[in-house]
Amino acid sequence: MELVSSDFKSIVEDMRAKVAAAKDPNQTTGTVRADAKLLGQQYQEVKVKDFKITSDEPAPSGGTDKGPTPLDFFAASVGFCENVMFTRHASLHGLEFDSLETSVRGHWDRRGQYEIDGIDPSFRDMTVETRVTTKAPVEKVVQVARITHRTCPMHATIAKAMRVTDKLFVNGQEVPI
Repeated sequence: MELVSSDFKSIVEDMRAKVAAAKDPNQTTGTVRADAKLLGQQYQEVKVKDFKITSDEPAPSGGTDKGPTPLDFFAASVGFCENVMFTRHASLHGLEFDSLETSVRGHWDRRGQYEIDGIDPSFRDMTVETRVTTKAPVEKVVQVARITHRTCPMHATIAKAMRVTDKLFVNGQEVPI
């Protein structure tokens, strides 16, 4: 299975060139939209472009457990975005890899969701673990991982909001980043 197509680098270079050449700030502003509709007590559907995604809460929280929670999607979005950016920068920097996985874990105090003791409901921390298998030099993987964390909109946003711990594993071995 080919993870990255042979023409991917030219696609990324073309996207980068178009963004770099834009003179009007409106041409460089990214926008996302998600429209959520409550369908049941905690069960809901979100329309994103032409896609429909469902979300729910576990039964102990009043849901029916028909889908991931909104916070699950939040963590998944960080992982998705990191993988997209890693792949783009790997292509731009000539890093070939066999597999890429990103695991995201976050912690928050649930008391904040119910206004108990004045606790802040925000996530207090997140850990982003990137796992890469490759024949490339470890230094090149570290370089691309650092660029990825700097340029991923999700990672950049959470890094401003909370403590983020980044971990990198190359071929199963943890590498300082």
